Amino acid sequence: MVVYPLFKVFQYSFQEYSSQHSFVFVGLQQYQRLFSDELFWVSIKNTFLFTIGTIVLDLVISWGIALLLNARWPNLKVRNFFRGALLFPFLFSAPAAALLWGILYQPLGFLNCIIEQIFGTTINFLGDPKYALFSVLWVNVWKNFPLIMILILGGLQSIPVSLYEAARIDGANRVQLFWHITLPQMYSLMITIIIIDFVTTFIHFDLVWTMTKGGPLYSTYLISFFLYQKGMHAFKFGYASAIGVIIAVIISVCIGTYIFLYSKRVRI
Repeated sequence: MVVYPLFKVFQYSFQEYSSQHSFVFVGLQQYQRLFSDELFWVSIKNTFLFTIGTIVLDLVISWGIALLLNARWPNLKVRNFFRGALLFPFLFSAPAAALLWGILYQPLGFLNCIIEQIFGTTINFLGDPKYALFSVLWVNVWKNFPLIMILILGGLQSIPVSLYEAARIDGANRVQLFWHITLPQMYSLMITIIIIDFVTTFIHFDLVWTMTKGGPLYSTYLISFFLYQKGMHAFKFGYASAIGVIIAVIISVCIGTYIFLYSKRVRI
């Protein structure tokens, strides 16, 4: 079920769909065309920027909120309320989140009203190439961070309290507790989260496509858009298969790195 589709995509990447409605072997021509296609490299650059930016913001925001929600609060009901309320963005589907933030990003939208009051100008969030990629990146982070936050919070709550108590007796401060106890205990979970976030973000399609369709001026054009347009619009199945193989190779390298890092950590 998994190997056969991958094998067929790999096979088609060395073939060309002819006018006789059959596949003809063309060797490495698809890959030569792909690596000489400027739009391919634009999509790769945008995809890595989008992916790395999403992962970094996901981790920073999720870690910060998870640490706050894991701390002692004077009122447990208030803390539990925020634990539930912060899951709200995750309930949105990608098109719904795109529609919501598309309204907020409008020139006369809520965000620009605030910006104009403070700075006397407005920002074309989705129409200016300087801001478009970060604008859609932020929507993706807003939608997905609650899941990562909950995973981190669960990991924090699984750390034995006795470790912190023993370290405090030895005179450790909060920074030392976090660096020498929290992070090592969360290592395996963090590697897993980063890999999952990388894979799901690298092949991301629906939210960004709904908001910008890759524009303006290809500033939000991702590798998944490139694959979709070559395969489903231009019907260049061999070329699209070559793109799919490159995506699979990148993801495989990522997973291989995870396995190497995790196995090395376990041996230590």
